[in-house]
Amino acid sequence: MSFRKKINLGIAASLLAAGATLGTAQVSEAAPATLSCAYGHFCGADGFGHRFDVSQCGVRVPIGLTGPGEFYNHQTPGTWAHWYNADGSLSGGADAGVDSYVDWTHVWYVQAC
Repeated sequence: MSFRKKINLGIAASLLAAGATLGTAQVSEAAPATLSCAYGHFCGADGFGHRFDVSQCGVRVPIGLTGPGEFYNHQTPGTWAHWYNADGSLSGGADAGVDSYVDWTHVWYVQAC
């Protein structure tokens, strides 16, 4: 793991510990190394090595990830991926081409588009 990535993970963990939320990803956020993710898919991983890879539009998929991790929305331009809380309310989302960090702890479902 690169020194920059370790620093970014440390900063992200500190923000999460302070109670900050990282809902909607912005392109300006520090980006992780891009996850391996097929074109047309939305992928994510947590710090425990658990992953998801979804591509079917309109279907909420339970993910079972926890803690800080990363995601990559490798879908066609203009396609948003979303993630949802246990009660089904929208928790965050990211436009196609965005790879960033998120706290998966309260995320129960993801939807590719």
